[in-house]
Amino acid sequence: MAFLQTIPELRSPAEGVELLCLPEPRFKRAQLSLSFDMPLDSGRAARTLLAEVLTQGTETLPSRLQLTRSLQDLYGANCSVYADRSLEFHRTTLNLGWVGDRFLPPEELVQPRLLGLARGILDKPRRGTNGSSFDVETLERERSSALKRIRERQDDRSAYAEERFLEQMCAGEPYGLLPWGSEQAIHDLTADDLEAARLDLVQNAKITCIAVGPCEVDLIETWLKDWFGRRKPIPELPAVVLRKPGELREFREELSMEQAQFHYGYRFDLPTTPREHEALGLACSILGGGAHGRLFRKVREEKSLAYGIYAMLRSQKGLMTIAAGIDADAYEEVRAEVETQLKDLQDHGPTAEEIQFALVNRLDRLRALSDSGGRLANYHLREHWAGLRRAPAERAKMLQELTADEIATAAQRFVADSVYLLAPSAELQKA
Repeated sequence: MAFLQTIPELRSPAEGVELLCLPEPRFKRAQLSLSFDMPLDSGRAARTLLAEVLTQGTETLPSRLQLTRSLQDLYGANCSVYADRSLEFHRTTLNLGWVGDRFLPPEELVQPRLLGLARGILDKPRRGTNGSSFDVETLERERSSALKRIRERQDDRSAYAEERFLEQMCAGEPYGLLPWGSEQAIHDLTADDLEAARLDLVQNAKITCIAVGPCEVDLIETWLKDWFGRRKPIPELPAVVLRKPGELREFREELSMEQAQFHYGYRFDLPTTPREHEALGLACSILGGGAHGRLFRKVREEKSLAYGIYAMLRSQKGLMTIAAGIDADAYEEVRAEVETQLKDLQDHGPTAEEIQFALVNRLDRLRALSDSGGRLANYHLREHWAGLRRAPAERAKMLQELTADEIATAAQRFVADSVYLLAPSAELQKA
């Protein structure tokens, strides 16, 4: 299967709004995503809860059931809103999907009706009685659900360990903040707080949109102009904090659990060229990108020190992190083996076989973009935010040209910063 060679057209329909257009007819469904980026400031708790409340009803469709039925009437269209941390920003995402015109009965028009419904979710939410900004019963129900999820997050031990690891490794940086603020912040929110957050989002967020698939991009551009065309200049988002590592730090916490969670964090200077960017990604893949990676083969398969172990590149933040599920008493040995394998990669580079396995993994993922509009949209969003804007074919060619020396040089960028272990509590170990 050939690699896609197209990149999205970039349009600027309104102040602080960018639209990436890739009207690929190969897909049955069109995808439109709007990313509203704000700082990870004190308003993030309200925006987090707002995302849950907005999809419970609008002025014209005042219940979740009516919204769902309306989407079903649009031949199974979908519309979702969610909020989370992305890099060092708080991102609220509005996702839309619908069946292309050629698969619909003649003269059926889904796209304009869905765009109108989506705008109503943000612009005309369901209000409460007596002039309240939001329906009180809906707000309390969604608040209760959000607090329940926050209190239960320790139940997912691996996700909780990663959360605690990043909080401590990136203490004092926005990246170390929780996207919802705190349990108390969610508890204290009022309907007026959510309304202020909604207006702030529409008026001041940096908005990046991408349309992929069988869609009318001119109609989307007009819709965005009408919606956001009267905005004033928006505030600049803060720059991403790129901290230099100092002395290696160790963190250990305990929780009632059976399997320990190990994390090792490295920092690196950002690459300055696309080729260096690819070499860095391939170095991470060779080290721990999956079953083909050194860490999986050495730590898990050969030495049986981990239940699973993987490396992840957070390229725009300058972080490479390694995560593993281990027995707590294997901590020192696992840590030493991670350091040994990275040092060997930095000093001697990868073998031809390691390069080939990593290439197969990465090239397969690039080929698979032609099968999914959603994955293709996410790919081009990441490229755009990284300032790279490369077609999959361009990336594939560059990957296949990389040498072992370039990969070793890229691996030398990784500098150890923090090691973290979430271990079973002492009482449980004694039992």
